[in-house]
Amino acid sequence: MKIVEDILLTDEKFKDTYIAIGAFDGIHMGHRELISRAVKKAKEKGGKSVVFTFLNHPMEVTNRTNAPKLINSLEEKKHIIESLGVDYLIMQPFTKEFSNKTPEEFVNEILRDILNAKEVFVGFNFSFGKGGRGSIENLKKFGQRDNIKINVIEAVKLKDQVISSTFIREMLALGKLDIANRSLGQPFLVIGEVVHGRKLGRVMGFPTANLKILNKIYPPFGIYGGKVRVEGEDKFWHAVINIGKNPTLKPDERSIEVHILDFEKDIYGKKIYVSLMEFLREEKKFSSMEELKETIKNDVLNWKNKIKGINNGNSIKNR
Repeated sequence: MKIVEDILLTDEKFKDTYIAIGAFDGIHMGHRELISRAVKKAKEKGGKSVVFTFLNHPMEVTNRTNAPKLINSLEEKKHIIESLGVDYLIMQPFTKEFSNKTPEEFVNEILRDILNAKEVFVGFNFSFGKGGRGSIENLKKFGQRDNIKINVIEAVKLKDQVISSTFIREMLALGKLDIANRSLGQPFLVIGEVVHGRKLGRVMGFPTANLKILNKIYPPFGIYGGKVRVEGEDKFWHAVINIGKNPTLKPDERSIEVHILDFEKDIYGKKIYVSLMEFLREEKKFSSMEELKETIKNDVLNWKNKIKGINNGNSIKNR
């Protein structure tokens, strides 16, 4: 996948593109449907699939006070989009100047003149251009004028609930990880570089890979069962993950600590891809190191037992 950081400054020559457009925070099931259709059509027609999204959330410019915390970091967003088979990812900086482009300017300058779009794929609630004044009907009108086919993807639902980034944020805030994961179409993802910690887990016999807390949304502090892949490897490892303050050993120091089961490699400085699959328990303060050690031992045993029952014994990788 080739990444374009500003479509207005690129020297890249585009021809016969099939473009999915959206903010794509979280890359949920609705987003996946939209992007996958663009990828499929590009392959069928011998063109190139393009995802047009933003480097920053548009509300950071248009309504900063109410701008939401993102579900994915930029790196996580790139990783997930690439996994969908996209040829080009445009990470457009959403600036004040860009926000002032009229709907017609957006279509003329970007979709028609730069990207040479054949087809465009948007969600059912899509709006664009200055103040979000451009509607799907406007887009269709411009598309008809320029011979660009406009495809509108209907809402994807979980039971009767329309899946959206807002809904997923709400589920994560409420600790409903299972619903959030089903809406996302994969377990909640955290990508980070392993940094040096105090190595207290190693002393207790449960070494952890430590990651920094980023400025994005996380599920409630607690202990989670999940899986981990190390940069440069294909294998997934089972893991018990602590997100929070670790009140016994590191009070008020927010971090993510990943105990990878049956794993002894030195991975400092490497990226790891952490998928949160199930909430195990709340974070709590213990009266002694021995009590903490015994509880961690039980967390690991608990997750190992749960793994055995996942997908009727199928590999955790396929969940």
